[in-house]
Amino acid sequence: MFVTTNHPFAGVFLNFYLYHDRSILEVNCIIDSETLINFTKNHEKRLEHASRTKKSVDRTVPQCVKSNNFSTTKTLQTRLYAFPIGGLGNKLFELVSLLGIASSLKRTPTIDVVKPEYVTTFVKSIQPIFPKLLDQYDLRILPPNSTTSMKANDGACCKFDDPKKFLNVSVEHLYLHGNYFQSYKYFDHLRPKIREWLAPTNLATSLAGMLFPHDLRGSFVICPHVRRGDFKTDGVHELQHSLDLLLIFWWNNITVVVLGNDQQFAYTIFQDKFGNSSSPIPNSYNFTIPTNSPTYRVLVSPSFTPELDLAFSRSFCDVTLITAPSSTFGWWLSYLSKPSSVTYYRNIRETNDKVANEMIDEDFFLPNWMKLETGENGVIIKVK
Repeated sequence: MFVTTNHPFAGVFLNFYLYHDRSILEVNCIIDSETLINFTKNHEKRLEHASRTKKSVDRTVPQCVKSNNFSTTKTLQTRLYAFPIGGLGNKLFELVSLLGIASSLKRTPTIDVVKPEYVTTFVKSIQPIFPKLLDQYDLRILPPNSTTSMKANDGACCKFDDPKKFLNVSVEHLYLHGNYFQSYKYFDHLRPKIREWLAPTNLATSLAGMLFPHDLRGSFVICPHVRRGDFKTDGVHELQHSLDLLLIFWWNNITVVVLGNDQQFAYTIFQDKFGNSSSPIPNSYNFTIPTNSPTYRVLVSPSFTPELDLAFSRSFCDVTLITAPSSTFGWWLSYLSKPSSVTYYRNIRETNDKVANEMIDEDFFLPNWMKLETGENGVIIKVK
């Protein structure tokens, strides 16, 4: 575990973090979430009343304390397919791709607040984690029948559908109907700004630091991301074998910090590192512990909240390893990690990943990220 006796107040601080109303922490664009959600839900009633009384409809949206002035009246919306039930990684791809595409098309990134599922997810799930992100969108009610819908990124998750083909579309309000928008090519031209917009709160950064022992701060930190959940058909992720390869490049003073949502899986895979090799932990993962694995320290993330893993990666990870190749959260852990960090990922063609046939590697993984795959005799090798 990250928490050590060196931090006697960590438990109290964590309890505060988990149960405090985080929506009021460090938010530049403060929205009263209940007011906005009620406004959205009651909009249909206002339309009906206006129709009966033949009066105009008040389209004034409850404003932020600080609102941005956008340079153009032309708007862009994209289908937020992952709202509200998708994971955080899926949501981030859609939201950040909207910003990137709007930038490329010289339009204002817009969220139509008459859709309660968008507003509820944004102000309750996104704003508390990324306070600066909400500032980048225009929240508004668009006039009825004023939006032109066109298809983009349709039919597959992880490919790039160049939005510049819409540059000559002159309509005032454009809506791109597609799914996921999971390619860095939509937004990588904004990467410095994205790192700023998705910076963790000071609270998350402080807690991530408290959870990492000070006596390990000088070590070289390798951060594999473990994502089970809907990746359980994807094998054992070859964690130890992949890490053993990486340790060829960095031999001295290594700490491996396992980030992700399945502590039991991590403790089972790394049981030899916790002194359990003589009495193995029962498991159903069908894996073999390497017999000649190098010696290194292993810490397992407490998996309290995804924002803590993001804050840890940004502050401490020198290397990230994406073990479930299409995990969008693992992708963002790597994209937002230390600027000097190096990223490795498994070859998706060697897995049972359900989106393997949808993914175009060159569109999903950055050019400087390095692919690992199985070579002769089952040895993990680096192929690029």
